[in-house]
Amino acid sequence: MNLYLIVLLLLMAGAVLEWFKPKYQQKIFTVCWCVTTAVVALRFGQGTDYATYEGIYRTIPAVIDLSKGYICGFYPEMGWRLFCAFFKLFQAPFWTVTMAAAVIEMLLLGRFLKKYVPYQTTGLFLSYPVLIFVYMVSGLRQAMAICIFLGLVLPFYLEKKWIQYVIGVLIAASFHKVGYGWLVLVIAYYIPVWGMVTLTGAAMVVGLIIQIPVVEQLILGILPSYHMTQFLTEGSMSLFAVGERVVSFAVLLMLYIWLCRQKEEIPKWVQQLFKVYICGVCFYMLMSGNAYYASRYAAIFKVVECAVAAGLVACCRSSEDMMITEKPRIGTGIPFQKHVGTGVMAFFLCLTLVMGVKNLHAAVSEGGYDKLGVNLFTYPYVSVLNQQKINDYYDYQEKTDQMYEYNLEDQQLWMLESQEEP
Repeated sequence: MNLYLIVLLLLMAGAVLEWFKPKYQQKIFTVCWCVTTAVVALRFGQGTDYATYEGIYRTIPAVIDLSKGYICGFYPEMGWRLFCAFFKLFQAPFWTVTMAAAVIEMLLLGRFLKKYVPYQTTGLFLSYPVLIFVYMVSGLRQAMAICIFLGLVLPFYLEKKWIQYVIGVLIAASFHKVGYGWLVLVIAYYIPVWGMVTLTGAAMVVGLIIQIPVVEQLILGILPSYHMTQFLTEGSMSLFAVGERVVSFAVLLMLYIWLCRQKEEIPKWVQQLFKVYICGVCFYMLMSGNAYYASRYAAIFKVVECAVAAGLVACCRSSEDMMITEKPRIGTGIPFQKHVGTGVMAFFLCLTLVMGVKNLHAAVSEGGYDKLGVNLFTYPYVSVLNQQKINDYYDYQEKTDQMYEYNLEDQQLWMLESQEEP
């Protein structure tokens, strides 16, 4: 059976068990975290970009310097390049890079969950379809950037340590340039929740307007860059993704309004994370005409969503759950409020299960496994302990060679630039 599907179901079971057996919360989370980390760290050759990253890894020279060619001469970003160069100094195979990256990312994610998510296994489950299965398994650079932000940089944001925050964001962005967009959160911090909600409505309107052909041509006439052209002309809208985000946002907003009317005290850190999440909704709605760009820029905010959902639900159960200076605890509260919280949590658990199955099915089709008779339930798991098995599904060496040759020109540019240095 599909091991990734088994992990998805395990995490959902852990989330449900955590809800009804709060005294075992830490044990449940530890087991689920260890299993998930092992599965992600030991994988080999799977994910749409895994072989691509190995091809890029082969182009990265085993030296570290500050020459113009090294900084600007070739893809990818500096942070990922230095991370890979460290392993190349020891002539380490690429699977050691992915293994180390997975462990680091899961540790950072675990730190975020323990610090800001009262229901940690639930947070791990909600993070699985997008952050873990899509980005940790395939989008390696962006996964590292996201986890650095969540585990190390976000605390600076909530504490208003802006110098440390900006430095942290720049470090995260050195792994994937999408991180530069997180600088706008400094402004969002000082905008009230209702102001952010208003901006979301405006983003929806603007997102629709820029899809009008005349407006597209006007924008391209002013900003004729490569990425702007790709954004406006190459992509398409994903109605499912737009609907999922709108519905999730609506549920959380209604819960927030209901708690405010109940005179329930919502901790400031939850309110700030809610604004961070709303900022992500704005990003997605603004770029909804191109699902690829929208998902890239809004991915991190889907992870923040789990903290917001858990934080607001915990308000329904007991204010004692919101102790951020101590280990998060799950308590009991007013019966009706508890039922509201249970309903909201059940909604997100079911939605996450649907999203997980959808992304697993996409991995089968996008990876070409369906042409070999593989389906959702028979999708194979290939580990570093059985690397040759990947060749049963595609020629791994051929694909990495293709990506190496594709990026070789950048490596040669770096060599030329280095020779020009005085």
